Parts: sequence; C-alpha cells; structure tokens
Amino acid sequence: MASSIKTLPSLDAHAHIDPDRTSDELADIGAVLAMTLSLDEAALVVDRYKPHVAWGAGCHPRNLKAQEAFDAERFSKLVERAAIVGEIGLDTGSRVPLDLQLRTFRQSLEVVAELPRLVSIHSYRATGLVIDELRRRPVAVPVLHWWTGTADETQEAAALGCYFSIHSAVARHSKFRTRVPPERILIESDHGYGDPPAAIPCRVEWVEHLVGQQLKLDIEDVRRLAWRNLATIIRETGTQELFPEAFTTVLSEVSPDLVHE
Repeated sequence: MASSIKTLPSLDAHAHIDPDRTSDELADIGAVLAMTLSLDEAALVVDRYKPHVAWGAGCHPRNLKAQEAFDAERFSKLVERAAIVGEIGLDTGSRVPLDLQLRTFRQSLEVVAELPRLVSIHSYRATGLVIDELRRRPVAVPVLHWWTGTADETQEAAALGCYFSIHSAVARHSKFRTRVPPERILIESDHGYGDPPAAIPCRVEWVEHLVGQQLKLDIEDVRRLAWRNLATIIRETGTQELFPEAFTTVLSEVSPDLVHE
C-alpha cells in the first residue's frame, strides 16, 4: 500500500507502552519506538511481535532495582535481538547513586559500540556528563531524549553526531533551529505506561506542529523528515532486519536510497 506525505503514519521516537496492552489497543498508534526501564521488562517484549512497535532494551537511571540488577552480558544478548536501545542514561536528580548510574551507562555504551543501535539517552540534570561520556566512548547513533541542554551544549552534542528526539515541552526552543541540523531531528511523545496508546499520534502531531514553526516547515514535511532521518539511522546501524515490516514498508517508500543497498 503506497503512502503519500499526507498519509504517512506518525513516528514516535520515544514512548513507553505497557507490555500488557492488547493488539486492539495498539491498532491506531502510528509507528512507535517503545522504551523499557529494565532488563526484565526488555526480556518480556524484545521478541514480542507488534507490527507498529519496535521494542528497546534499556535500564533507566531512575530505576534503582534495575540499575542494581544490570548485567552487561544479559544486556548484550538482549541488544542482539532488539531494534533499538533505550532508555539508558544519567540523571543527577535520581535517588540512584551516580557512580552506579555511570557504571551502567558506560557498560551500556561499550555494548552499543560493538552492536550499533539507535540509542535513546536520558540526561536530566546531566547534560554535560552525558556529553562527556559520549566523547569518551562514541557510539553510532546517540539520540538525546527530551534534551534540555544549553545552546552551547546542544551545538557540542550535534558535533559529536547526536540526534535529538524532541518533546512538546522543549520543541519551542530556538536551539533546535539554530544548533541542530534538520537531518538530526526526531519527534517523540514520551507517552507514559498508563496513558491510552491511541493518544500517541495526536501528541506526535502537536510536536510536529511546534517543530514545523521553528523550521518553517509544514507538518507533513516534518513527518517526512523524521522518517527520512530514521532511514538514515537504520542504514548507519545496519538494523533493518530488526524492525517490524510496518516500519520498513514506509521507509522503503519514503527513502529507498537510504534503506536499501
């Protein structure tokens, strides 16, 4: 089924979906990169087929039990089967000790350096620390989730090759227009576990509107841009076979030169 610009499904680069949601509840959510908070959660979903959902393997810096239980070998085995990694990162507002967060984050980056994936990175009150760690251990596609860094930090992150998944709370910031190349932008909802999944496309469209105002683009053009950027990421990471067919069907139409050799 061919897609036009106006009928492209929404693309959410960072959301949380309850693993117990039924197929009917996920029928009208667009395309979603769904993050997990722990390796236990990732193990539940990473092999679970949902045609519009690409599941991630993650360990959230605010989840103390997940951080204490993190095992790099188990994480690596999960990443082998996952289309994406997320979410991982650092958070100085967390009750998890920073040295434990840093150990987990560093071990995670080591795995992803060997198994390239789109990596959704949390950086609340830790933007400088995250940049330092990415400089110390570069990975193919770091995606800064709900980024709140300064304009200078944003420019530095862009120079390191980072992408930015933009949430409505930060979409109005001019730094995304002045410091981030359009080809590094993705759109996210940060949808929560308890929220109805059918709300995701509306949330994504609102962010597309706000980003479009910054970039002086129509919503349709912002959506196509996000899909093309994902196509570039998939090419850079060699992960096309790990994404559900619903993703690759759209990607092959939007940007066949980027997805296929």
